[in-house]
Amino acid sequence: MKHENLAAGIACIGAAHSDRMARCQKKFVRRASNPVTVSSSHGGVARNVALNLARLGQRVKLVSALGADKEGDAIAEELAAAGIDLSDAKHIAGRATASYTAVLDRKGELLCGLADADIYDLLDGARLKALAPGLAAWPLWAVDANLPEAGIGALAAAAPKDVRLAALAVSPAKAPRLTPHLGRFDMLFANRSEAAALLDEPVETAAEALAAADNLRAMGPNMVFVTLGEEGVALATQDACEIYPAPPCNVVSVNGAGDAFAAGVMAAQLKGAPLAEAVERGLAAASLTAASADTCSAALGTA
Repeated sequence: MKHENLAAGIACIGAAHSDRMARCQKKFVRRASNPVTVSSSHGGVARNVALNLARLGQRVKLVSALGADKEGDAIAEELAAAGIDLSDAKHIAGRATASYTAVLDRKGELLCGLADADIYDLLDGARLKALAPGLAAWPLWAVDANLPEAGIGALAAAAPKDVRLAALAVSPAKAPRLTPHLGRFDMLFANRSEAAALLDEPVETAAEALAAADNLRAMGPNMVFVTLGEEGVALATQDACEIYPAPPCNVVSVNGAGDAFAAGVMAAQLKGAPLAEAVERGLAAASLTAASADTCSAALGTA
């Protein structure tokens, strides 16, 4: 089946969980009790990308594993209300929905993230290989590295040749799960820490990010995006490597901004936008998200 029209939609495969954000009220002090303000929401890279895409007017499917608990029910209810296909987002009896706790400094920048995500190990090679034929009607699959490496490999092997794959690196700890399969991916989205983990080398400066993006592109993907927070994004393609600056932003929380960037880029590409325009839309989506306390900004639906 050939996908002449990418507007047919995108399947997001990976995490959907509960988020807790603890924002420091004062300067963070290591090995000490820090006063924080705690808020709760829903998160997970695949969930965030899916919800952002839905708010940007795209047809979306989510493949994930949820617990048979009130948190899983609440996540499913929210996503169903956004029109997302949840037929392959299963509730697992006897398991708790995954959770992620982000500790932020006073400016909203991430100090550390704590993930309880063992439930995603159930999205293994056998499970995803069985689901792959049903995903063939979706011309773009966004695969997050919360999946076990065998699950990522099963998707990479089973995807029809005309299906495009986008890799979402998730975290430095999980990004290396993508490495054996990058040759099958068309796009890679990573921040500088995740790019460093994929290459096992430092990625600090913009120049290093450009070099990292190009080195990662040589491993297979046609397009590599290394996000740099307020500095923008380093993009490598076969034709060019360049930095796109981020628009000015009053940062409230960076949690979810990278997912919004990926969604903005993919939504624009699904609509046939040139790559430069897609990057600008991704940066605008990330800026809106970083200026919001929510992991997924409702402003995306009105922008």
